Amino acid sequence: MNPLSTRRRRWLLAISALAIGIAEPHVEIAWKCRAGLEASEACVWGRAFLPLGKWLAPVFVAPIAFIGLLVCVACLDWVRARVRPAADRPR
Repeated sequence: MNPLSTRRRRWLLAISALAIGIAEPHVEIAWKCRAGLEASEACVWGRAFLPLGKWLAPVFVAPIAFIGLLVCVACLDWVRARVRPAADRPR
């Protein structure tokens, strides 16, 4: 198995984090305005601030998502490095 190079992995994580940042305001509105809650205060304010959230969420959410994805990938790499030698040991 050929693992991704560090550069490719970082680009993939950056694109994923940007997608999370762009999708976050829409997912939040979908959650707050689900069936039965269309008139709730959270839904009304969420819709009012959606144009602002579309621009600010990628700026604030994407870097946090990128760091979170980096930590998750690093933990997965660490676990794989610890498990793989144990599987290669003779019995």
